[in-house]
Amino acid sequence: MKDQAQQVFKFFLGVFIILIPWQTRWIFYSWTLDKQFWELGQLSIYGSTLVLLLASAFFLGHYRHELRLSKNKLLYFVFAYSIAMGFLSPAPLVSFFYLLLIYLAVIFAHLSRFVSKIFVLRVFLISGFIESLVALQQAVSQYVGPNKWLGLAEHLPQELGTAVVEVDGLRVLRAYGSLPHPNILGGFLFVTIFVGIYLWMYFYKRGQKANWQAGFIKKNLAWFLFTILTLVLATYALLASFSRSAVLALLASLFSVAVINVFRRNWLRVSIAVRYLAIFVIAVLTFNIWSGGAWTARLQVEGRLEEQSIEKRAGTFRQFYTSSGKEILFGQGLLMNTAVTKDHNPDEAVYNIQPIHNIFVLALAEVGFFGVLIILAVLRLVTKEADEIDVMSTSLLLGLAIIGLFDHYLWTSWTGWLLITFGLVNLYKAKSHKFPFLKKT
Repeated sequence: MKDQAQQVFKFFLGVFIILIPWQTRWIFYSWTLDKQFWELGQLSIYGSTLVLLLASAFFLGHYRHELRLSKNKLLYFVFAYSIAMGFLSPAPLVSFFYLLLIYLAVIFAHLSRFVSKIFVLRVFLISGFIESLVALQQAVSQYVGPNKWLGLAEHLPQELGTAVVEVDGLRVLRAYGSLPHPNILGGFLFVTIFVGIYLWMYFYKRGQKANWQAGFIKKNLAWFLFTILTLVLATYALLASFSRSAVLALLASLFSVAVINVFRRNWLRVSIAVRYLAIFVIAVLTFNIWSGGAWTARLQVEGRLEEQSIEKRAGTFRQFYTSSGKEILFGQGLLMNTAVTKDHNPDEAVYNIQPIHNIFVLALAEVGFFGVLIILAVLRLVTKEADEIDVMSTSLLLGLAIIGLFDHYLWTSWTGWLLITFGLVNLYKAKSHKFPFLKKT
């Protein structure tokens, strides 16, 4: 019976990973600002969270006799502090909702420790493969079709509000995939590509150990070919998102992998990083020709739309209000930056107000000095539990940090938090199920 529960748990966890980029949800409450629509105030139950809860139920059915709560007092303090700060928020229900999403992301991180790391990575690669196909279809058709069951909104390049790149007066649609914005798609595909590179290295490393015997090749060749195919498709899909921050994150992470492994004399990893870079360069050249030089315009910040985008991003930093000692120490409240900005600018339309486009500044604004210290303490606790730090995953986190310097979705969206926890849970090569929140007895 326990084995069955473990297999069902593994199945639902895999389904959840595949569903990470899909936005199917039921909005059960809409919090408005000055009677205007507020996107961050749309409280909803995501379909993927129900699958995660099912995985958690079967996880408890298999592991409940082996686990006990951690005795670390810091974790209990963090939980109590976050609840207390939620009550002080200008919109407590909204802050509590996003706090719940964060804790669900932590549950995902914990559950992932009880299955093979390669299983998690391969399932994530499958999710990235599907997302790449969706994004490329949108790029070719220049149309995002609506589907309420899949959480897809309609997007046409000629409509105002749609994310596009303007080239010589022509509006080129940026691919959304199944996500709310092309930049989020770019971040997801960046992680997909990095997972693919990791699995590429894993295949070669195991192949060398097995001396490339016929049995090994027959057993693993299909996964290797699928990995390479997904890497190619995900690279083109990333370019179709036109996400500059995701491309910068990818290049910086590749550089990090290459430099660190040169010093470690791990030439296998260096050679694979260089091979993928060749794939990336070919993809950039061919995609830019196909799109009529859209990436050239994007990188050179040419055109009215590109200039407006830069100005709006820079303008969000003015939303770091510290008008009182309370805001400096305890923050504006979780996900309250746009609400506080609206209070300071009552005549501004809510749809014109976006969160600060930097998760580090945004976190400081919303949770304050004490909150940032607590986050750093929890991160230190997570890394302290590591048996061995994984260089590849530190490069992945470097890329996510770079994305966080230019956008807010890693802090303000369900998908963003899952990408962060996915990066953290793969940070180290644990030889056991050690994790700071629950431990084996």
